[in-house]
Amino acid sequence: MGKDEIIVGLDVGTVKVCTVIGELGEDDQIEIIGIGTAPSLGVKKGVIIDLDQAIQSVKQSIENSERMAGARINSALISITGSHIASTNSKGVIAISGESPEITERDIEKVIEAAKAGIVSPEKELIHTLSREFIVDGQSGIVDPLGMSGTRLECKVHIITGSITIVQNLIRCIEGAGIDIEEIIFGTLASSNAILSNAEKELGSMLVDIGAGTTEIAIFIEGGLAYSAVLPVGGNQITNDLAIGLRTSIDEAEKIKINYGSTVENIVSPERVVEISSINGKDKHTVSKKYLVEIIEPRVSEIFSLVRVELKKSGYYDMIPGGVVITGGSSLLPGISEIAEQVLNLPSRLGGPHYEGELADMVNDPSYSAAIGLLSYATEKYSIGRSYKISKRKTGLRNFFGRIISWLKDFF
Repeated sequence: MGKDEIIVGLDVGTVKVCTVIGELGEDDQIEIIGIGTAPSLGVKKGVIIDLDQAIQSVKQSIENSERMAGARINSALISITGSHIASTNSKGVIAISGESPEITERDIEKVIEAAKAGIVSPEKELIHTLSREFIVDGQSGIVDPLGMSGTRLECKVHIITGSITIVQNLIRCIEGAGIDIEEIIFGTLASSNAILSNAEKELGSMLVDIGAGTTEIAIFIEGGLAYSAVLPVGGNQITNDLAIGLRTSIDEAEKIKINYGSTVENIVSPERVVEISSINGKDKHTVSKKYLVEIIEPRVSEIFSLVRVELKKSGYYDMIPGGVVITGGSSLLPGISEIAEQVLNLPSRLGGPHYEGELADMVNDPSYSAAIGLLSYATEKYSIGRSYKISKRKTGLRNFFGRIISWLKDFF
C-alpha cells in the first residue's frame, strides 16, 4: 500500500451499521480519520431482510463517516455474519513433478484447490480458504512452502462459506449504496485482528463475539483459525427476556439492559430499584436490580452453554490455554466474563480494539471490534489465519465471469 492510502471497514450489524475510515501512512500505521454509524434497518440476525432499508442505512453510515473525515470513499472491506455461515477443515495433497522439484505458486494454488474440492456446493459462496499449515514430504508446520524442494505437498485449510443468496443480497446492498467491495470477510475473523495478539493465537485461544442477533466463535490454534461457528442467539434475546419479564416495550427493555443490566448478583445491591415504564408508556412500576439479574443471568448462561457445545464439538477444548476472549456490543454486561468462566471452565476476559490515535475514546469499544479489525486486515500480506490469497476476491457479475474464464482455461 502506498503512502497515505485510504482504507475503509464497513460492518453491517443487526443493530447498527458502522463505517470506519483509516489513513495508512508510510510506516504502515493506521490513523482513523472518520467514523460513521447509523441504525441498521432491514437487517435481522446479521441477514438483510429489506434491501431498500438496508441500503439507506449503509448510505447514512457512509455519509456520516465521510463528513467526519472530510473525504469521499468509493470502496471498502465488508464484514459478514449470520447463522448461514458454515465452516469446515479439509486437506489437499498433490505431487510435485520435475527433474528439480521446486514448489511454485501454481503448486500452492493446486493443493489449495484440491483441499476445496467437494466442499463448496452450488448453494454456498466461498468466503475464505485459510491455510492452517503446509506439509512438504512429511515435514509439517510449514507456513509458506514457496521455493522449497519436495515431491509431495499437502495443505490443511479452514474453509468458510455462506449462503449464496444471502451473500449476493449483501453485495447488492453495498453496491446499491455506491460502494465497491474490496473483500468480504467473516466478522469474527476481522475482530480477532483487532483484539487477539499473535501470542494468544499461537498459544491457542477462543474469541466469542456476542452481537445483537448472533454469537460468533473463532478458535485459533498455533496461529491459525482452526474452528469457527455462528450461533443464532445474542443480545436481542436478553432484551426480549427483559421486555417479557418487566412487562415493558423492547425499546425500554434495551435501555434498562444498557443502563442497569448485570449478570451477577454480587455486583448489584438488592435494595437498589429501577423504575420501569409499562408498554403503554403511561404507567410506571419499580423492580430491584437483583430481579434484573435473575432475568439476564439465565440467558447469558444459556449462550455460553451453546458456546461450550461448539467448543466440545470442535475437539480443541484442551488446546486453548490462552482461554476465552469476549467481545461484541453485548459483552459490556457487567460480570459476563465471570459467567463465561463458570460455564466454560476456562480463563476469560473482555476484549476490545487497542487503537491509540486521537479517536481512541470512540473506537476502543467492543462494538467496534469488527470494523477496526477490517482496517487491520487490509494491511496484511496474507489473510488472517495464514490464508494464502490466490487472487483478489471479486463480487457480483465480475466473480461470475472470472469463474467462467478460469473454467475455460482448464480446457486449453
